[in-house]
Amino acid sequence: MEKPIACPITIQSSRQAAQVLGRAFVDDPVSVAIYRNFSAERRVRALTIDFTEEVLLCVRKGSPIQVNEDGKMVAAAVIYPPGIYPLPSYDSWMLLIKSVLGNGLYDIRSWIKWLNAVDKNHPTERHYYLEYLGVEPGYQGKGFGSLLLRALITKADEAGVGCYLENANPRNIFFYQQAGFQIIQELEIIGIPTWLMWRSPENP
Repeated sequence: MEKPIACPITIQSSRQAAQVLGRAFVDDPVSVAIYRNFSAERRVRALTIDFTEEVLLCVRKGSPIQVNEDGKMVAAAVIYPPGIYPLPSYDSWMLLIKSVLGNGLYDIRSWIKWLNAVDKNHPTERHYYLEYLGVEPGYQGKGFGSLLLRALITKADEAGVGCYLENANPRNIFFYQQAGFQIIQELEIIGIPTWLMWRSPENP
């Protein structure tokens, strides 16, 4: 059996990555708050539409990665290298417009408030930004998320820069702390506790 490795997401695999992320984030507090009137099934569809655009944008401008197991994608991460994020306003607005066109009316104001808050608190120090990391629900707890994190951390350490992420799921705090991330700020955004986390490079 071939050992799973992290490899780049391509345009060809971007749709599959969006589906993995959509299922992985279906019960995320931010997803539930923004799509609060959606059933879980409809929320997965909405998130898949959103992540399709997010992943494609990251393919063009960032460094998204995936992990396959027995020929099936089981984990994906949306990552931006230093100097790329925050994205230009045009890109951010196009993501929002495509989300509304694809999903119909929903609480877009909460989504905008969330984005504005995280952008306002985004660090200015050079870093790799882990915007999203998700593992297929049936494959969680098997080390695939850690594999993605190690690939990210290796790149950041080689470049001598930090890693940064926002986490709104308390269950994930220890997962990221095990990889060397520390909580640098705790906020409440759209009523959701949110932890901003930073990992300094081991060999700056």
